[in-house]
Amino acid sequence: MLDISSLRRRLHAWPSLWGGIAWMAFVGATMLPRLISSYRTSSTPFICPDTLLFKINEIDSLSLLSLPGMTPYKVRGFLELRELMGGFWEIEELEVWDSLTWLSIAPYFRKDIKSPHSIVPSFNLNEIDSSTLVLYQICRPVSARRLVRYRKKIGRFSQWNQIDSLYGLNRLERYRLRRYGVLGPSRSYNQKSPKLLDINAASAEELERLPGIGFRTAERIVKYRSKLRYFVRVEQLREVWGLQEENYNKARPYLYVGPPQESPLSLRKASVEELASHPYISWRLARFLYQKSQSWKDMPIPSEIWQNWLPDSLRERLSPYLSGE
Repeated sequence: MLDISSLRRRLHAWPSLWGGIAWMAFVGATMLPRLISSYRTSSTPFICPDTLLFKINEIDSLSLLSLPGMTPYKVRGFLELRELMGGFWEIEELEVWDSLTWLSIAPYFRKDIKSPHSIVPSFNLNEIDSSTLVLYQICRPVSARRLVRYRKKIGRFSQWNQIDSLYGLNRLERYRLRRYGVLGPSRSYNQKSPKLLDINAASAEELERLPGIGFRTAERIVKYRSKLRYFVRVEQLREVWGLQEENYNKARPYLYVGPPQESPLSLRKASVEELASHPYISWRLARFLYQKSQSWKDMPIPSEIWQNWLPDSLRERLSPYLSGE
């Protein structure tokens, strides 16, 4: 038989053994349920009750901030993109917005998204116009115009990387263009090279069709031409602000200098303000030329006279724009 009294004496003799057994029993009783609960949470996917699911196009900023992985910066980006694109059309578009955050917040949203354009027809990106892209909320107005202008410049889209590399498109616009667009043949596509343009007579719309010339650059060329009055050499395009050398080299083979559309500045009739408005003439030089020309009154100024009034560094550049008549 087991002698209880002798067992008690032995346990009192080994207090460390008794304390170890008691500590292990306490740890097992308190930590084991937590370990089991954490294992179930990590191995079982989260399933939110239907009553707690949010509508992706109606959720507010405070509710977004309560979701796992959402920061104020991500909440602001989420709301801005939803407003710009007219709402999300499908839950998969969250992955396009942020692939890592999408995995943690997707279970909290309903799958049945009611889109204002639930049925979007497939369209040919080589024929569709900008207004239709905006109507179906595929692109923002500024992105739609940029896409159509770029298509006019290159003739047609033949590869998707041409669209992916287009400046200004956000991730969701690129996704919707690929999701609903096709790169089909264009009836208006012309494989002929652009015709030669006279830079003294070409409009901004005509200049924009050339390779290397964008919408803003074409407007700057026309504006600079009006200040010069006319171009004398094609190389003067390098003086246009914003036109890079590589883009100038692309457009140069399609340009030539035609006859001037305006007459030169008359030194006898032009005011100081009119002279100073020319890009090559400073205010100091304008006042000097005006004072010199006043002594001739109604008599024409010979070219060999007024050309000597010009600085040596500007004589060759400025002579085509002035007249002594």
